[in-house]
Parts: sequence; C-alpha cells; structure tokens
Amino acid sequence: MSQVLQLNADYTPMRVVGWEHAIELLLDGRASMVDALPGKYVRSERLALPWPSVIALKRYHVVRGRAKFSGKNVVVRDLGVCSYCGVAPRTSDGRIDRDALTLDHVVPRAQARDGVVFLPWSRKWVNVTSWENATTACKACNSFKADRTPAQANMTLRTYPRNPTQSDVLRMALSKVRRVPADWLAYLPNIDAVTVVGEGLAAPLRLSDAG
Repeated sequence: MSQVLQLNADYTPMRVVGWEHAIELLLDGRASMVDALPGKYVRSERLALPWPSVIALKRYHVVRGRAKFSGKNVVVRDLGVCSYCGVAPRTSDGRIDRDALTLDHVVPRAQARDGVVFLPWSRKWVNVTSWENATTACKACNSFKADRTPAQANMTLRTYPRNPTQSDVLRMALSKVRRVPADWLAYLPNIDAVTVVGEGLAAPLRLSDAG
C-alpha cells in the first residue's frame, strides 16, 4: 500500500500521505508509528522499518481546510447530492454516480464581470469559478437553470457553497483511495457503512467538521 493515514498529535485524522513522506516524518522524529502492515518492511542498507499504515505527529498542528479546486472535489464536499433538488444518484454498487452530477456555477459565468461575480448570500465578490460559487447539480437541474441564477430560475439553493472544511479535505483525500484499509477505520469516525472509496464514495463520509 502506497498511502498512509496521518493523524494529528491528538489522534484526529489529518490527511492521507504517500509512504515516502510518512517514512521521512518517522525518521526525522516528527511522527510515531501507530499501525504498520504486518510482515512488510521498508528496507535499506542500514535499517528495516515496518511499513507504515497509520502515523501520528508528535506535536499538534493547527489544520485549516485547503484543497485543490476541482469538479470532483466539489462533488465530494457536497456528499454527492444535488444542491437544488436533493437527488443523490448512486451506481448499482452504492457509489456516487459522478456521471449523473455536474459542476454548477451558482452565479453563472455569463453574468461575471471581469471574471468575478457578486454573491448575494454572503454579499461579497468572488472569482466566478471558486469554492464559494460552485456547487453540485444533477444534469436535469443544471440544464433547467442554464445561464440564470437560482432566483432567476425560481429554484431553491438547498445549501450555500463554501470553502472546504478540514473534514471535507480529508474526505477528498479518502475519495482517491481505492479501498479504506481496515486499520484506518478506528481513526475515521462514523464511516461504518463506507468500505470502498475511489472514483465514487460508497456512502458519504460523515466526519465532524473541524474548521
């Protein structure tokens, strides 16, 4: 396994990192081993270190939600639910059906001025393509809304788009893991129903928001 779950010093989940970075943190003394893969080692001429699965930082770090903006990450932030009609399309195996969902600019690009738009709910100007103006919509709602605001289309926006929280960032990282290892589950609260993540989440990861 090439990915390692990184915990904060209080054992709350932070992010998913590559095994090379995890080894670097361990050798530098900045992290300690929490769980290792049985019978597997990272070997060099001078050492044989158990292959890490979960590590924890030795000093607490204040974490703020930061993630690369993308349509896939917006869908993960929004738990795969259309922000207008509330439909949550899933594939036959229970994963989020990304093909049935789209990225919608709440204030459409056609109404942007020099690449920025005014958000009436927060009363500020933002880039037209940004976390605060992007939401998840099913194809039917996106097609009906077209180049209109929700008010102009007489549609209700169920939740306002927002910058991702740390829980969102962690969920985004987990969405790139093909299968969540069993030894991670003890550190990921309330995801008993989630056994597979990847191109689609088997179910929403309901992690408590941490920022």
